[in-house]
Amino acid sequence: MFYRLLYITFIGTSSLFASGGYDNGTPAGKGNIDLDFTWNPNDIIEKGQSYVVWGYGLTNSIDFHGYASHEASTGNDQIYWGFMKNFFQNPWVDLSTAYGIRHREGEIHSYFPQLLYTFKLPDSYQIAGSVVNVYNHNLHENLGETYDMALRIPINFSFLPTFIKETKFSLGVFRNAGGTVYPTYSVDFKF
Repeated sequence: MFYRLLYITFIGTSSLFASGGYDNGTPAGKGNIDLDFTWNPNDIIEKGQSYVVWGYGLTNSIDFHGYASHEASTGNDQIYWGFMKNFFQNPWVDLSTAYGIRHREGEIHSYFPQLLYTFKLPDSYQIAGSVVNVYNHNLHENLGETYDMALRIPINFSFLPTFIKETKFSLGVFRNAGGTVYPTYSVDFKF
């Protein structure tokens, strides 16, 4: 029943939660790939985005990470790529920092400093997100901080291939550097 409700919620809210989640403080682990998907079908939500967030574990504490996205309201595509370093990990929390570059509308933005976090709850639930400073290199101007936070819910689908190590469904909020707040969702896989 829970999975049916989750499936209905995911399909039914794709028009409500179409911005997506970003990154979190838990590294993928050496040789693992984390992929998070958000889909705004046919740009149905005017302020929504479709995108994929990735993390590839270069070591157990360093990831090559980033995202590629399409913005419905502007039709713009963007890509962010960088490196994340986990600097604190225990049974309750993972904390990381990162540096990366975003290419958007002919501009180059750097994301630094960043604080990425994952609070580990019972039964593999998590509260995860980030605080990120955005700097516009073209304008030589700091754009401000972004914030995101999501509840990550573990899900198990018997039909998924065995090479998928973990699946989570995330619901959250995102505040951009301009101060606008958006609801978010993503489906997250670890390979």
